[in-house]
Amino acid sequence: MNTATTRNLSKSKIKKFIFWFFLVIIAILCGLIAINFYLNPLIFRSAAHVEVATILNQGKSFAVYDPNLDFRGLRRAHIQMMAKAPEVVIFAGSRFEVASQKTFPNRSFYNAFAHNDYFEDMLAIVGLLDKANKLPKTLVLSIRHISFVPMEKRATEEWKMFADEYKYMANKLGLEVASFYQTFPLNHYLQLLSLELAFQGISQQFKPTTASYGATEQWMLDDMDVIHPDGSLSFSKSHTVSFTPEAAREDSIKQAQKSAKNQAAQLTEENKMALEKLLDYLHQKGVQTVIAITPHHPAFWEGIKNENYGRTLSQLEADVKEIAQAHHSILVGSFDPKLAGCAENSFRDYIHLDEVCLKIIFDQIPPIK
Repeated sequence: MNTATTRNLSKSKIKKFIFWFFLVIIAILCGLIAINFYLNPLIFRSAAHVEVATILNQGKSFAVYDPNLDFRGLRRAHIQMMAKAPEVVIFAGSRFEVASQKTFPNRSFYNAFAHNDYFEDMLAIVGLLDKANKLPKTLVLSIRHISFVPMEKRATEEWKMFADEYKYMANKLGLEVASFYQTFPLNHYLQLLSLELAFQGISQQFKPTTASYGATEQWMLDDMDVIHPDGSLSFSKSHTVSFTPEAAREDSIKQAQKSAKNQAAQLTEENKMALEKLLDYLHQKGVQTVIAITPHHPAFWEGIKNENYGRTLSQLEADVKEIAQAHHSILVGSFDPKLAGCAENSFRDYIHLDEVCLKIIFDQIPPIK
C-alpha cells in the first residue's frame, strides 16, 4: 500500500471519528434535554402549568417535590382561568409565599408570589391581571432591596418569564420597553442542559415519600411542599425542621457582614416615573393599591442600620413612601423589624418571615372606603 493510500485511509478514519464523536455528543445533549423537560414539568412545560392551575382552580392543593419552579407560568395559567377577580391579590417574591387566606379573612384572596421579583414583575402582574380582567379591589405589591437594580446587573432572571406581560403594561403606560435581547430568558432554557437538574429530577422519582406528587387535600405534608388554591405555599414538615431561631440568627449576622458596605438599589428618575404611572393607572381602575415592605431579621438590621446599606435602605423606603402618598397608594411595613412590628421568632433567615409577621403588616391596610 503506497503512502498516498495510507494517508487517505487515515483522513477517512479521522473524519469518521469526528462524525461519530459529534453524533454521540448531540445524542447525549438531546437525551439530557428530554430528561429535564420530562422530569421537571413545572419548570419547562406550559401544559403542566395549566394542569396544576386547573387542580388549584377546583379548590384542591398540589404537592410538589421542590417549590423551585416557574411560578410565573403557573400564575399566568391560574389567573386566566379564574371565574372572577379575587377581592385581594398580593404579589411579591418569596417574602410573601406563606401568606394564605387566613391573612385576609372574609375576603376572596389570591397570593400571586413569584420568586426573585424585580420592578418589571410589578408591571407584569398588573398587566396579567388587567388582560385577564381580574384586577382586584385591593392589590398589595412590594419593594425589596434590589427591586430597582439595573437589568444588566441582576443576579437572577426569572423575571424574564413575565416578559410578555411586562411589555404589555409598559407599552400601556407609555414607558420605554426593554429589548428582546434584554428580556429573552436564555438561562431558563440553558437549564435544559443542566446535569444537576437532571440528577435531581431522576432522584425525585426514586425518593420515598409518604404522599404522591399531584393533587392533595392536605394543607401540610411530611416530606412534600404544597401549593394551595389561594396561591400560597406550605413547606413540608421535614423542610421546616431546619427553620430554627439559631440558624436564622447565624445567617442574618453573616449576611449583615457581607452587606454592610453595599448600597441598596435606589430609585432613578425613570423608575420613579414608572412607579408613579403604575399607581395612577391602578387608581384610575378603582384598585386600592398597597405597597408592603417586609422587614429584615433584627440581627441583620442591627448589623447594617448604621452602615451604608442600612442608610440606603431607609432612603429607599422614604422615597417609596413619598411616592405612594402622592399617588393614591398606601405604604405599610418597613425594612426595620421594630417599625414593622415583627419579632425575631418570625424569621427563618435574614429576609424570609412567617405568616404571623405578614399578618401584622397586612393588618395595617385600611378597609376600602
